[in-house]
Amino acid sequence: TRTPVDFGISEGHRSLERQKELYDQGKSKIDGINKKGKHNYSPSLAIDLYAYHPDIEVRKKLAYDVPTLCIIAGVIISCADELKAKGDIKHSIRWGGNWDNDGVILYDQSFDDLPHFELV
Repeated sequence: TRTPVDFGISEGHRSLERQKELYDQGKSKIDGINKKGKHNYSPSLAIDLYAYHPDIEVRKKLAYDVPTLCIIAGVIISCADELKAKGDIKHSIRWGGNWDNDGVILYDQSFDDLPHFELV
């Protein structure tokens, strides 16, 4: 086990209608019409995930808090970096908590999407 946080994938491929809906709600910067998002490809080049609450008593609730999603992001990115260094994969992962991959999490960007991961 690489992460103490149990998580799952909530969304991969998105229809253009779903993309537009999220754009209209301010949950995406891409409308899917003027610009295609990574979710709009088939197969999808992006996923959104959720974390299960760590307390078994409230397990049915999902955890979207910053520390929990940062733990998951660290594990996903480090695993991808390790696989890329070994030559097992050719792509990198970009996370919605550090769009520019500069190591500064959250503070230097205008749009945070912590459940989002995409291939680059």
